[in-house]
Amino acid sequence: MDKLKQLEQLARLLDNSFRIPGTSFQMGLDSLIGLIPGIGDTTGGILSTYIIWQAARMGVPRVVLMRMGVNVILDALLGAIPFFGDIFDIAFKANRKNIQLLSNYYQSPQAAVQRDTVSIALIAASLIAVVGLVAWLTIKLLAWLIHAIG
Repeated sequence: MDKLKQLEQLARLLDNSFRIPGTSFQMGLDSLIGLIPGIGDTTGGILSTYIIWQAARMGVPRVVLMRMGVNVILDALLGAIPFFGDIFDIAFKANRKNIQLLSNYYQSPQAAVQRDTVSIALIAASLIAVVGLVAWLTIKLLAWLIHAIG
C-alpha cells in the first residue's frame, strides 16, 4: 500500500500541514489556496480530485469513489462562500475524510461498500427532497404573485 501512504501524505499536505498560530487548529494548502478569490476553491478541488483518480486506478469501487466525490464537491462549493467557506474549509478536511474512506475500504471492503451505498442513497434522497421543496416553494410563490397581480 505504498500508494495509500503517498495519498495520505498528500492529504496531510492539503488539509493539515500548518498549525494556525495561537490555536490548536490545523490547515493545509487547500485552505490557503482557497483564500484566493475566484480560483482558489476550484484549484483546491482539482488537487483533491487527484486522490479520487488514484483511488480509481487502485480499483476502489464506484460507490466509494462517489462518496469521495461528494466530499470534494461539498468542500469546493461551500468553501467558495466568502468567510464562512474559509472556516468550513479548515474544519471539513475533505482529503483526510477521503483517505479515511480508502483506509476503511482496505480494512473491510464489504462493510465500507455497504456504508458508502447507504450514504450515497441518503445524499441522493436529500437532494431530491431539497429540489422538490424548492420547486414547491417556487410554484407557491408564482401562484401568490399571479393572485396578487390579478
